[in-house]
Amino acid sequence: MLYFPQLSTGSTAQFPCLKRIRERTVATEAEDGSVVKLFDPGGSAVEWELELDGLSGEEWAALEGLFQNAEGRAGSFVFLDPLGNLLSWSEELAATAWEKAGTVGLTGGVSDPLGGSSATRATSSGAQGWIEQAIAAPGSYQYCLSVYARSDTAPTVTLYERAGAETANLRFALAPAWRRLEFPCKLAQAAETVTFGARLEAGATVDLFGFQVEAQTGASAYKRTGARSGVYANACFAVDVLEMRSEGPGAYSCAVRIRAR
Repeated sequence: MLYFPQLSTGSTAQFPCLKRIRERTVATEAEDGSVVKLFDPGGSAVEWELELDGLSGEEWAALEGLFQNAEGRAGSFVFLDPLGNLLSWSEELAATAWEKAGTVGLTGGVSDPLGGSSATRATSSGAQGWIEQAIAAPGSYQYCLSVYARSDTAPTVTLYERAGAETANLRFALAPAWRRLEFPCKLAQAAETVTFGARLEAGATVDLFGFQVEAQTGASAYKRTGARSGVYANACFAVDVLEMRSEGPGAYSCAVRIRAR
């Protein structure tokens, strides 16, 4: 599997970074002059324009290597949206994208920190419980898992990342007030699937809202997701030539355009 490389800073992009969503409507005009318009899902696409500056020789070689291996526009690769949430159904913990321990019960419609009622109350009865989601992404990349959490009774909750046989976790103290927890982590596993989740102590009840994973060192503003996450498995280059500019010894820059359906 080919992946868009992550920079040494732990991100996949730099500012300015432009994301554009294109959609197409097909219109059919009848003989009587009436027009029927239908959304064309086959014409929808997402495009990114990345300006990458100050690249090291290794970073430029990785980017150029991907371009060669993908044969320019012809091939596809996995692209992790630098402006998106890599998890799907970020507010629907009962969705099939999420796995949970049999001891964990979920109750939706709980008041959330943004003034709505999209939080979920997770209760682990009898034994330690967990809820997690796996994404098809490199196990060795830098990620940041974040979630809003609160509890009237449970003292802690643990966030974790797992890839292959390696797991990293961090325990957070909880309070009755909502708090956004952030867990930056980088594993060494060359796996093609990474799992992110929260672990509850036995008998704990914790309110959770807004799970988010980003391929960077820290959390940005929360982005709600549904079925579509920020992992694009069919991305491709939207340029015929990858032009490199030398800014000095061991420092390069280039503009990259990427497109995905």
